[in-house]
Amino acid sequence: MTVLCALPPGDTATLPRAAEPLARALGLSLAATALFDAAASADPANPADVEAARAAAEADLAALLPPGVASAGLSLRLNGEPPWAPPVRLAIATAPRLLAVDARETPWLGDLGRAVRAAPVPVLAIGPRYAGPAPTPVRILALADGSPESAAVAPALARLLGDAAVPVELLAVAVPAVGERPEERELDLAAALQALERGLSAPAAHRRVEPPRAFESVPAAALRVAAETGATHLALATHGRGRAMRFLLGSVAEALLRTSPLPLIVTAPGGADAAGR
Repeated sequence: MTVLCALPPGDTATLPRAAEPLARALGLSLAATALFDAAASADPANPADVEAARAAAEADLAALLPPGVASAGLSLRLNGEPPWAPPVRLAIATAPRLLAVDARETPWLGDLGRAVRAAPVPVLAIGPRYAGPAPTPVRILALADGSPESAAVAPALARLLGDAAVPVELLAVAVPAVGERPEERELDLAAALQALERGLSAPAAHRRVEPPRAFESVPAAALRVAAETGATHLALATHGRGRAMRFLLGSVAEALLRTSPLPLIVTAPGGADAAGR
């Protein structure tokens, strides 16, 4: 099984380096793909030109990959489809364990929600504030908010991690609703995290309900806890509402994608079993 890295133009190293610690912890190999748009690379009316351009792009990809990263071939862009679609289609065809994407710039930054919903596996994403691989063993901080959609993070991680001894800490940030007492919210979230732990393949390292500090947002609280606990990855499920990214990912996930120095492991509400929805 592999981690499939969808490389951005001009950078064949950053994303494989970001994916390598988790791949190593899970005993997975790394493979990479690059986008190939025949219409932008050759005369579409001339099949020989298209094939020559494709062969040259394949050779360039193989030559530029870092040691230890295999070529998964090109992701062919068809009929002006969005750039995120070809790597997702390749993931559907090749069945990796994880799809890794570089969302530091467009197009992935704006369309990650759509890609997550379409992908058959969880998506590992690095955002604009990504700070490089952490020099520590992999440790995952998984976020939930008590909703059924967010609960999908537990079975998705169970499928992803398998028997690997990767510690997972479950976190809920206790922001009470209007009229709700803080202690009631904390009790509800504690019960929700306990239920989530049963969905993991191994007991969570810790369950933590964290009240936000004064003027602290939920994403900021999550990043603070990640720093306090030495987390190397953040994991969460999307909420899958609406068309815009802020609804497809949820406002917390969007903020984390834009501000987190750590990679995000993102899955859709139905997890891998809901691929193709």
